[in-house]
Amino acid sequence: MSKNYVTCLKTLGRKPKALCFNQGKEFINEDLRNWCAEQGIEIQTTAPYSPAQNRIAEHMNRMLVELAHAMINAHELPEFLWELAIAHAAYLRNQAFTSPLGDHTPYKIWHNNKPNVAHLCKFGAPVWILHQGQAKQ
Repeated sequence: MSKNYVTCLKTLGRKPKALCFNQGKEFINEDLRNWCAEQGIEIQTTAPYSPAQNRIAEHMNRMLVELAHAMINAHELPEFLWELAIAHAAYLRNQAFTSPLGDHTPYKIWHNNKPNVAHLCKFGAPVWILHQGQAKQ
């Protein structure tokens, strides 16, 4: 995951100097350490058993989980849509104003232009899938 994120950052013209993780072994392994060293990226870790040190990320995670629960429960949708609900909640949060950024959205800070939200639909709205190019039998 970290490698994909760094690759995405690089395509946007950004090069991170450091990545910060908690002490979880699922995030930090020898392969990641070697790769970060090759890229010139420092790995930083929080102190063990100290979620307060990572409170902003913990708060955001909790908020995204609560938003996803609300969206799934409001439409009585199945749990297998959980990952999509989380992704949708994160997308919405990045388009919305947040007090630390004043009159900007995270999207505007990141992309240096105002987000266009005309394409947004209510989560759980019915959709139709058009299959193109199916072979005739």
